Amino acid sequence: MPTTTQMFTDYPEILLQVIAELRGAFLDAADSRREAVELLSAQITDPTSILMAYQELVDYHAQAQTALERLISEGGEMVEAQFSREFGGIRQMGPAKLEREMPWHHPESVAELLYYYALIGRGFKGAGQNAHTIVYIPSDVSPWLPNPTKTEGGGSLPVIPAPPPPAARMLLTEDALIEDVGTLLGFLHTDSLRLSEGGRPQAEDVARLTARLQHTALAPPSAANGNTEQTLDDVRIALLLHLANRMGWLRLSGNQVRLTGNRVYAFLEQTRAEQRFALWDAWRNSTEWNDLCRTPSLHCTETGNWANDPHQTREAVLDLLRQLQPGAWYSGSDVIAAIKAQRPDFQRPTGDYESWYIRNVHTQEFLKGFEHWDEVEGALLRFLFSGPLYWLSALDLAEPSAGDDLLISLSGSGARWLDLDAELPNEPRRRPIVVEEDFRVKVPLGTPLSDRFRVERFAGWQASYPQFSYQINQRSLSRAAEEGIPPQRVLDFLRSHCRQIPEKVEAGLMRFAEKQKA
Repeated sequence: MPTTTQMFTDYPEILLQVIAELRGAFLDAADSRREAVELLSAQITDPTSILMAYQELVDYHAQAQTALERLISEGGEMVEAQFSREFGGIRQMGPAKLEREMPWHHPESVAELLYYYALIGRGFKGAGQNAHTIVYIPSDVSPWLPNPTKTEGGGSLPVIPAPPPPAARMLLTEDALIEDVGTLLGFLHTDSLRLSEGGRPQAEDVARLTARLQHTALAPPSAANGNTEQTLDDVRIALLLHLANRMGWLRLSGNQVRLTGNRVYAFLEQTRAEQRFALWDAWRNSTEWNDLCRTPSLHCTETGNWANDPHQTREAVLDLLRQLQPGAWYSGSDVIAAIKAQRPDFQRPTGDYESWYIRNVHTQEFLKGFEHWDEVEGALLRFLFSGPLYWLSALDLAEPSAGDDLLISLSGSGARWLDLDAELPNEPRRRPIVVEEDFRVKVPLGTPLSDRFRVERFAGWQASYPQFSYQINQRSLSRAAEEGIPPQRVLDFLRSHCRQIPEKVEAGLMRFAEKQKA
């Protein structure tokens, strides 16, 4: 922070005189402006002078103590926009207007009161689009101010945990995005995903992929999904493709998206815990995936030169979630309200609520100004809770007993990823693959992706709920054979992963093998 002397550098002479009068300092011995600044600074940074000014202001205006404690808790400085919302603004006036209006006699806010007593100053930080005004306590003043009153649970979001929900209301993820990854990899191996001239996947191919992904077990909670132009399913597919590309699984062959074998197989052979973390890490560190512009109720308009920083926002949100108690349940609305109270500018470090061009998809209204915080920041947080953080298994969700609000809980995996002390979730007991008389193959949720991918190579997909269902037929076996997977290998795989294989299926595979030899 600047010192008091540095703070006074650009102050007009009349403001120096006012501060001297209010603080009981004397400038008669100064022969120049520089001497006046140094003399005034020396007198009002004396510890006794600081404490006397502090007590005088606290007695005059109770919020003065709150304002100074708020600044101290933020390391001595705050973005002026946020400070002004809480404690009022500081009117900026030139020497003539200061002399004419004498605002120190009737300050309009506690901020102005502290400013004219020289306990706070204004400064600038950043450059270009990141340039912004701050309010700060001079570095030679803050050591002598009383420390903020400490309360139990300091450093935590001011939100009270909710009663644990009954198991029936918990919305388990069942590794939603990992299962989607397995489906995507199988789809790209056996089907086609073509790109249009604009580089976007063709609608009919996306529709076929969507049909494989849409199943009740992994669907997002209805309370989080609304009548929006972009549904959570749309966003989940977009995120899935983004992560697949970011992790190096995709390559272009003409206008078709293909798999890069080595990286895909390396991922498939990882444990579930390793796969969870790999997907989490890819999302967390992505600078291209913009959660704000993917929020279903919002539309980011390419107007003006504004730009948000999705990675910075993501880290800010995770830093706030780190303050929750792992395993405890909270009302999502209460958490959002606490963030609004404690750190409303989590995605706008400059406090700028005017230059971002974001529309409400329903009304097409531009959402400018802090008064639209709930519609922008609040909507983003709700989307993160019920979207990426839920899909990636960082948050657990539950429906409340009444109302539309979701309950959220920092999962064991999420807590570990945020460097908190928490138990890792128990891996579900592996259930066997089932082959039926009609050559259908049933693959339970939780089956290792490597095993499901192998099934995708010799059987055709049929359904994804309540478990993954595939059909072995001549066409799928012919495709497998062309890839170097003979019927005997299929049979060996089924024998090692199923409790039993119907005689009809074994006989059918052997007949197909004999036909190939003929």
